[in-house]
Amino acid sequence: MKKIFFMMLIFLTISSLSFANVEGDYYNLVIPDGYEEIEKENQLITRTFSNGNNKIRVFNQHLGKHSYRAYIDYGNQQLYLGKAGFQVLKKEVVNLAGFRVELYTYKRPVLKNIENDQNFYIEGHIYDRSKNRSITIWGKTQETNQNQLRVDIEKVFKSLKLTNNGLRFSYSYPFYGEMKEIKLTGANTELVIDKKETLWGRFFPGYPFYQGSKEKMLESEEKLEHFFEFIMTYKTFPSAEPFPIQDIEKMYDEGRVVMLTLQPFTKDLQWIAVPEFIEGKHDEKIIELAEKLKSLDEPIFIRPINEMNGDWDPWCAWFFGKDTDLYIKAWQHIISLMREHGGDKLQFVWNPHDRSYPDFNWNNPHMYYPGDDYVDWVGLTGYNNGTSHPGDIWREFDSIYTPVYNDYLRRYSSKPFMITEFSTNEVGGDKSKWITDGFKSLAEKYHNIKIAVWFDGRDGLWEYQIDSSEKAFTAYKEGIKNPGFATGAVRKDLTK
Repeated sequence: MKKIFFMMLIFLTISSLSFANVEGDYYNLVIPDGYEEIEKENQLITRTFSNGNNKIRVFNQHLGKHSYRAYIDYGNQQLYLGKAGFQVLKKEVVNLAGFRVELYTYKRPVLKNIENDQNFYIEGHIYDRSKNRSITIWGKTQETNQNQLRVDIEKVFKSLKLTNNGLRFSYSYPFYGEMKEIKLTGANTELVIDKKETLWGRFFPGYPFYQGSKEKMLESEEKLEHFFEFIMTYKTFPSAEPFPIQDIEKMYDEGRVVMLTLQPFTKDLQWIAVPEFIEGKHDEKIIELAEKLKSLDEPIFIRPINEMNGDWDPWCAWFFGKDTDLYIKAWQHIISLMREHGGDKLQFVWNPHDRSYPDFNWNNPHMYYPGDDYVDWVGLTGYNNGTSHPGDIWREFDSIYTPVYNDYLRRYSSKPFMITEFSTNEVGGDKSKWITDGFKSLAEKYHNIKIAVWFDGRDGLWEYQIDSSEKAFTAYKEGIKNPGFATGAVRKDLTK
């Protein structure tokens, strides 16, 4: 059996593998011979090992306010509902070297477009009461290898030792420095954002696809004395309805650039599209959209299957066995097809939410990252929900964006950032002050955020509109005049 010790990316052969996710929170275990560590950039979240046939992940999950029972039962809720064709085969409790281990065995249909698809899963959990944590071992393999995976996972559990000493590990991310100027050019439109400026964007309900929305949008802009050069909008995708490319063309005629948020969404959350994307079931629609966007011949932003670390979206791994690899495969398939058929004007935005629901390591946003080759922009999304609902808390702009910005900058500094949607509620604090302070901070501190999109709509009890109150409207109108915010970023009629 292979015994490895990790410290600061230096690998030394000794008696065991020792690591911790939290200061002073150590454990030791042994990985069976033949396995090598992969996905090292995520080792602060999980340790991932593969021998070519099997993949094993080790999670040191702090439970915080969650109970051990809730961690397991909520995590497996969709498995028992049979979403995405998953089937729970066995639940058992076994004793392994003195540990009470809860083991779950489950599988899903083989996906034909994944070579040697690992569709058989085993996960096990032990509860460390002294530190209120679960040590979770999660593995997958082909169904024909299930017995060997079971043997290997049991070996890991039998080798496990909970300890209060050892050395911490870390991962060093490359840092590419401050972003340069953004310059994207199409047939008649050019988007240029200075290296120290941020461009304002806006989501306005119904615009541009629904009758009457344009007039309301223009009236609002006149009152704000601000023309929004960047517009974010949503479309259910794929859809049986023809894509309204003419509405997008009109926005470019107005001197705007568009971001399309594409979501395979139904209100009942029964449509789990990720496996379908992998199998190519929606290739025709993806190609059709890509070709329409290519005919536009202008820079356009595409934000597919966003906020994947939220359990409100059925492309979250909660719906398909905690297997974030499937999301990555689906993303890569979509982007590869769109690039092949859509040309080089498309800009792809990968965009988690700033808070994961459920907030477990297997659902950490970085587990979903599809790789630099498949991402053009990194999206940040965080809202101040206020206190409209039990459990909501008032969060200032910096308390939302400083942690996620610094975290993402360590990992993805070669990419420009965008706040793909954000806003603040009226309930629970002073919205006008939030806007004034937040906009000033955005203009001065976050130079890798090149675009920021305000969600200008009411969402249930959350009053996110610009004009939710006269004071909020005035603060917004004054705040966007900060010289750190770009104007005239969209340039038209390049041939003239």
